Amino acid sequence: MNHQQKSERDELRARFTVWLETTVYRARLKYLEREKPKVDTVSIEELPESALSVFEQTSYCEISGSAFDFEEERLAEAFAKLPIKRQEILTMLFVEERKPEEIARLLNCSPQHVYDQRYQALKKLRIALTKDGDKF
Repeated sequence: MNHQQKSERDELRARFTVWLETTVYRARLKYLEREKPKVDTVSIEELPESALSVFEQTSYCEISGSAFDFEEERLAEAFAKLPIKRQEILTMLFVEERKPEEIARLLNCSPQHVYDQRYQALKKLRIALTKDGDKF
């Protein structure tokens, strides 16, 4: 075997080795992705009351029931119609003046979820208040 044929075989073997390593690497990634345990996500509104800690059940119910001093009764009624988790998020944001990142840590969710829930809650309040009367 001459020198040129040997170098061509070595180059071919090197390219095949790189191709094989890449293929095996990608196959391993696909396998791990398929076998990775899927975590089911549940919306905050779908959580049962029993899933809340005792502290959350007592403290926020008391806050939402008596500590708010709303100037308008319509706002209090609209706030009471919101889901409990959204009430908690608004309470922590505006009454307790917590940051969304801190709330996310407390509720075991992402900060983006806190922002989304705040947006949805304020949107529902705005709709409820403007639907009852166009005084605003």
